[in-house]
Amino acid sequence: MTEPSLATKTHTHASPHVEPPIARFTWVIWPWMNWIVPAFVCLHGLSGNGGWESLLLIYGAVLIVPAFALLGSLPRFLLRKRGYRSAPLTTVPLLFVIWWGWTCVGAAMPGITDSSPLPSIANSLTGERLPSAIELMLMVGGMLAGTIAWIAVVAISIALSNRARAGRAPSRPSRAGVIVAWGAAVAIPAALIVICVVGVQLGVSATDADGDTQAVAAARGGSARDELDQQRYTTMQEALSEVRGLISATDWTGAQSGTVSGTCPWVTQAADCYALDARFVFKAAEEPDFTGIAETLQSSGWATESVTTDQWGARELDVHSPDGVSVTIRYSTVDGQGFINTRAKSSSWWGSRYDVRVPDGAVDEKQMWAADDFPLR
Repeated sequence: MTEPSLATKTHTHASPHVEPPIARFTWVIWPWMNWIVPAFVCLHGLSGNGGWESLLLIYGAVLIVPAFALLGSLPRFLLRKRGYRSAPLTTVPLLFVIWWGWTCVGAAMPGITDSSPLPSIANSLTGERLPSAIELMLMVGGMLAGTIAWIAVVAISIALSNRARAGRAPSRPSRAGVIVAWGAAVAIPAALIVICVVGVQLGVSATDADGDTQAVAAARGGSARDELDQQRYTTMQEALSEVRGLISATDWTGAQSGTVSGTCPWVTQAADCYALDARFVFKAAEEPDFTGIAETLQSSGWATESVTTDQWGARELDVHSPDGVSVTIRYSTVDGQGFINTRAKSSSWWGSRYDVRVPDGAVDEKQMWAADDFPLR
């Protein structure tokens, strides 16, 4: 009697029982998702939020989409070759991780432009209230999870293919496996929705250095905002003056001040955050007494860090006032001449940096200043 062919044995062992509906459903949509998901990642910018990255992805789609589709089809090809006609339950949750993970990459990718980034699809759906940190988590997390899950699916498919080749029947679907598969199909998109909802709430409730939410800061009138900015500017300059006074009482030049992007928690693209900064320079014959300065400031309630040396040989000391002002004291030499640069940066508050008036362009950098003096707004 002749032995059954390998193809006959494989088919007989691959489908000895009825597979669960979730396994058959996943098997049917598998080839479609191999094309739809990478196409969405490459063409998501056509929805109106695309930047420079979308231009590259759209032109590269003719290569990226087929390449990703072929990679996604590899494990299915291995299984189909061995007679499988439904997805093994062990691969079903991983396949949903792949598809939803890479969908997150396209949905959470902001548009890169020459100025401010354009809101991602996910951010637009939340009214531009999704914090940038949540967007980054969804994009990077989705990419990592999708890649790791694909590697796992390939490994499982190879193992099952080798098992079928050896003539061993696959394990019968377990009730626990079916529950996990259905759970993944439902729980993954639900978890993504929960993450976005929680992210929006974090952005709405986030407070700045004064304990104000973005809504409270936005509702503040122009005159009240201007008066508050004056107080913040003065507080920053007075903290810097305290440090400058420990170095020299006079002969400070290079006065500069301005606004920079702040570091408010859970910043969204619909809410701006700003901080103030200021700078003075002093020509010095020798390095300042960093240790003495740190000890004096510590006695006044300041927090100090260790003195560091950068790659150019400049020495720096970072100190932080009780009011939240950070000051950097930097000593460097240029052509044998020593310079002490002192730079202060305030805490961060909600609001646009372009609405804050500071005496930046009107100050003569060659003008001499006393340690307790600074440009007024």
